[in-house]
Amino acid sequence: MILIFEDNMDIALVLKRMLTHMFHEYSVITCNFDDAENLVLSGDVELVLSDLNIEGHKGQGLDLIKAIRRIKPHTSPPIVVYTGLNSTDSTFAEAERVSDEIFEKSEITIPQLCKEVYRLLKLRAH
Repeated sequence: MILIFEDNMDIALVLKRMLTHMFHEYSVITCNFDDAENLVLSGDVELVLSDLNIEGHKGQGLDLIKAIRRIKPHTSPPIVVYTGLNSTDSTFAEAERVSDEIFEKSEITIPQLCKEVYRLLKLRAH
């Protein structure tokens, strides 16, 4: 399962469609913070794609990443951050330390992002 944690429903929908098309063997879901934690606990999540700032909850994406790393410190799925923050933001810097990849939304296209997801899923499979 590929888990998308994104508050912009337009972006979430495009990501879900592209990832579903590219990765037939995975279910792709969007969810809230509590559901994301529970899904990671279930062991079914192969990769997490997360925004950092969820509307009304600054830094909630970072909180989710930290929770995943705490819940499964040695077996957590790869985490890719896709954020509107820039690299000078302190939340960005902290997320960079605890995620596998981090991208600024203005610096990467969704197809390029999907290629990175593919690369990380292949690495996880080996």
